[in-house]
Amino acid sequence: MSENHRADAAQDDAQLLAEIDAELAAERSAKSRAGQRLTGLVLLLGGLVGWIASLELQLGKEILLENPDATLSCDVNPLISCGNVMMTWQSSALGVPNMAIGLGGFAIMGVIGALMASGTALPPWIRWARLGGMTFAIGYVHFLAISAIFLIRALCPWCMVIWSVTAPMFFATLARTIESGDLPLPAPLANLLRRWVVLTLLWYLLVIVVIAAAFWRQWLVMFGLA
Repeated sequence: MSENHRADAAQDDAQLLAEIDAELAAERSAKSRAGQRLTGLVLLLGGLVGWIASLELQLGKEILLENPDATLSCDVNPLISCGNVMMTWQSSALGVPNMAIGLGGFAIMGVIGALMASGTALPPWIRWARLGGMTFAIGYVHFLAISAIFLIRALCPWCMVIWSVTAPMFFATLARTIESGDLPLPAPLANLLRRWVVLTLLWYLLVIVVIAAAFWRQWLVMFGLA
């Protein structure tokens, strides 16, 4: 084979490799955009539902402040009751009513979700603030859930709605932060945390089991089994 032929073959190989690299880069970019939009939708929908739940709690708190003997629509019985929970010190554990924190926080995350769903590229500081906000939210939800289950001994329906949307919002945000390369982790841990749907379902299962066990006798009485 002549030098010209070898040079042409090498050039063809290089061009082929460049085309393959370009295709792979395009696929990764498309996958990244799809992941961003999905996370954005989770934040947008979760933020909307969480904001509505926070508003319902705020309205209920105002009713109880005006009339402590009032019965709220979510007061089903002594076990399932918003009023029994929202009048405790835990409802303002940070010095600010949890409802106000929820109204502001879910609104912000909803806006961020809308931007992500539209394909808007977020600057690094917003991405880190997003993760920090959701990490605070999931931590605070655990504090409130533990307080409700083991200390207050009552379940607030609207509070549980907030728990339910905060978990997927957190896990999806964490997975997206890892996927985008902002949070480098060891490969095994990163691969585990990317499975945000599975982690959310496992979290739901854990909460259900804990609630079932903590209120086992009450459930038996409620359903006429004891």
